[in-house]
Amino acid sequence: MKASEIDTSTGCFFERDSSLSLHRRACAEALGTLMLTSVAVGASLGAEHLFGRHSPAVLLVGAIAPASALAALVLTFGFVSGGHFNPLITILQWLGRERRLDCTLAYIVAQFAGALLGIGVIRLIFGPIAVVPAPSALAWNLLWSEAAATAGLMAVVFGCARGGHAETGGFAVGLWLVAAILATPSRSYANPALTVGAAFAQGPLGMQPSNAAAFICAQVIGALLAFGLIGICFPNARSGRESSMSPRLVRGQ
Repeated sequence: MKASEIDTSTGCFFERDSSLSLHRRACAEALGTLMLTSVAVGASLGAEHLFGRHSPAVLLVGAIAPASALAALVLTFGFVSGGHFNPLITILQWLGRERRLDCTLAYIVAQFAGALLGIGVIRLIFGPIAVVPAPSALAWNLLWSEAAATAGLMAVVFGCARGGHAETGGFAVGLWLVAAILATPSRSYANPALTVGAAFAQGPLGMQPSNAAAFICAQVIGALLAFGLIGICFPNARSGRESSMSPRLVRGQ
């Protein structure tokens, strides 16, 4: 397989040109995560203001808005950074030897920073908000829900990436996110950066810091489960047909 052929198949979840400076790619990850977090939290707050906290419309808006934003952001920034906006995607690529450690760490820092900045943007936009205390009790079914939703998201991401569907990957993750938010009681955060942001957020997506930590643990478990299963369905491109200096590894520097 020629390097030029591989490059034309990338753009979502793997950046097209890893020779682009790391700080530029990390900046794209930070900006994308900021925008995703802002839309997710802002849409829920706006829907709550319009329809009331317990209206079914809040859930519907909270599903469609971030899913649409995620699809758009993956398509927008995918060629630059791969369009992760989620530390789990970056970490699983590193575990699969598809990304170097320095790039992995830079992406993760950028993603968490982007999520926190997104919360700051929302506070500037919406101003003071009447705080409704988030429930402190956390049921086990919510953790199972979050693990399952995260596993599904990782399966879609890596299935698209390894199946050669770079151009449609953004639409696939967006569609999955809508379905998972509507189908799971945990609302499918499925993203540690967004979950940390939620610990500082107000409104329907806000949560207690202790609950955020538990959600992140469930997300990690779900991601690792998906990583094992996707390895069976879609073996890593390095195995069998590429050497240890594979173009995909070089591309994920």
